Amino acid sequence: MQKASSSSTISDQQLQRQEGLRNTKTDLAEQNFISSEKWLQLHGLKSNKLTLKQILSQIGFPHCEDYVTSLGRLVASRYADGLFPQLCRAEDGRVYNLTAKSELIYQFVECLTQAVESYKQRMEWLTSRSRQIFGVILEQCITIVLDFGGILEGEVNLCQDALIMVLQEQVAHITKFNIIQVSQEPVKWQEDATPVTEQSIAAAISWVETLTFEVTVSEVSRLHALLEAGKDKAIESIYYFVVGDVPEESKELLLQRALEIPYPIYTVSFNARGESTIAFLKDLSAKTHSRFHAFAERTDCAESPAFPAEDGDSAITGNSRKLKGKQPPGTWNPKEAVQFVSLMTSGDPHS
Repeated sequence: MQKASSSSTISDQQLQRQEGLRNTKTDLAEQNFISSEKWLQLHGLKSNKLTLKQILSQIGFPHCEDYVTSLGRLVASRYADGLFPQLCRAEDGRVYNLTAKSELIYQFVECLTQAVESYKQRMEWLTSRSRQIFGVILEQCITIVLDFGGILEGEVNLCQDALIMVLQEQVAHITKFNIIQVSQEPVKWQEDATPVTEQSIAAAISWVETLTFEVTVSEVSRLHALLEAGKDKAIESIYYFVVGDVPEESKELLLQRALEIPYPIYTVSFNARGESTIAFLKDLSAKTHSRFHAFAERTDCAESPAFPAEDGDSAITGNSRKLKGKQPPGTWNPKEAVQFVSLMTSGDPHS
């Protein structure tokens, strides 16, 4: 009777877990605007008790070893040989005797299938539209600093399209924002961060569409624009949008004086051509305890008709569809990839 009660309890836990994964799917829109680290802590395999170790503890028990003094070594018990199916964990070589009925196994299969679908949806969302170009805006009050000092002639329309997508799809969902362009003297859209409304988003889009792009700026111009953004006490962070490469003299100056800026600086690289720029932007974001994102435009789908967007996002024009890309040189880091996989399975950034 006790065994049946235990099986029933596990089954109830599995039903609750399935319901939680279904809620993950239905509430996806609300859960999107959090960091991937937080998302994994909430919806990763570990939090749903779906890692291999957690599953094995619910469908079986470890095959025990004991130290035999006369032999001077550990000896595995043999009482379960042939009684139960066994599984050996490749990580540590530990053997588990499997005791669960097939119904419980199928419940775990369904939960894992739903978890895979949840991961897939998250990855598709992260790598689509403005998120692919700009990353995800997590704060409610921000200033975007635009640095077009390394822009090429053919990138002007692409940059405008990218910024308009960010304004329509992400900034429109936060509380306050401002935009400052790097120039000989910083060019501010508004004096301070302004509330997000339909009118303010439309005005910001019109401002972006009429921007003049300065290819040459002084080495202190970037610092002045970031310092100017840092004067606004209403914001939570600065998003530094950099097109092309950053000159060496500006890199040194920014890294030396980054801590004078009282907010995290989230760096966004657009079409960097040198790995040193990627390394610099990573260092700058790390120094201010923020995040880094990179995008390199690909033009193999340059001409496409406009079509309506899904999930409530604005329609995507033919021009904005040209904004398909990949990681630029210097972005890929195998160590970071290993950490990401560990985070996916554990849900703990410190594991």
